Amino acid sequence: MFCKGGVQSHQFTEPEQVTTAQGGVFCQVIPIGAGPFAAAMHSISMGDVTLNLGQVSACMGLLRTASDRALLQLPLEGAESLTLNTVPYRPGMVGTYAGGADLLRVGSRPTSFATLVLPSDAVEPLLEPAAGSRLLQPGGSAFMQPCPAFVDRAKRIIIAARATASTMPDVFDAEQSRFALRDALLKVAHDLVSPETDVKIRMPRGAQARRRIVLRADAYIRTHMDRPIYSEELCNVLAVSASCLADAFRATFGISPHRFLKLRRMSMVRAALQSCEGRVPLIKSVALGHGFWHLGQFAHDYRAIFGETPSDTLVRARR
Repeated sequence: MFCKGGVQSHQFTEPEQVTTAQGGVFCQVIPIGAGPFAAAMHSISMGDVTLNLGQVSACMGLLRTASDRALLQLPLEGAESLTLNTVPYRPGMVGTYAGGADLLRVGSRPTSFATLVLPSDAVEPLLEPAAGSRLLQPGGSAFMQPCPAFVDRAKRIIIAARATASTMPDVFDAEQSRFALRDALLKVAHDLVSPETDVKIRMPRGAQARRRIVLRADAYIRTHMDRPIYSEELCNVLAVSASCLADAFRATFGISPHRFLKLRRMSMVRAALQSCEGRVPLIKSVALGHGFWHLGQFAHDYRAIFGETPSDTLVRARR
């Protein structure tokens, strides 16, 4: 039931590397902080259950769970800077996501988190969530604020597992070690998702509508990755006003659609520079092709976001 070599550790320096880093989760990341992007992940495999222990620099993220997986996520360090599905983080908040659920998150500071991933059909027998739990509804997600003692107990187990995975990963090569961790995690997870009914955190009024607008906008952008997209086009395609689009992006990510699209286009430039094959592309032509006409400002913004100049990126890619 339990595979050998239970810990996998990864270091990421590019947002694209994070896309499938968490088994059962598709994750698209857009850096927003000054300096280079950085992320790390320890994954402890316990048969049908996986504990992902991650940390990431300031960024926006668009995540979706696989249809056959459910997640429990507990923010750790730096969580006070998080907004999750337009809901500002509250101490002790736990996120629950059924198969096919979406999560839009933004953190203005480096953050760390723990995610427990398990098969969707194992949620009810293993965790026994409260009747009507969103964990049992395909595409469902909810934020809970369980008893602080439950959250503290979960954090103690998770932080101890993280320390062991970092300093003595061979501990989890033993089947019984992984079995014991799995048992402890499922017990605290059961307590976290089976609380009193009055601890569910309600989303702000209109949050679902705003989230749908952002998700539709992202879906349109991803189907047109070969060219830059601008706010006016999004308004026309989504049939929403400029103020409605702006309200959705500010509530979700704390930035304007213009800023979001600029960051996306900047990431597209970086991807183009990194994927060069054969003839070396001119940085100027790549920048112009993605809508950056003020080349001096482009170079300044690029370095502020990625911690290096476009030419540095090109040199590293060629190497």
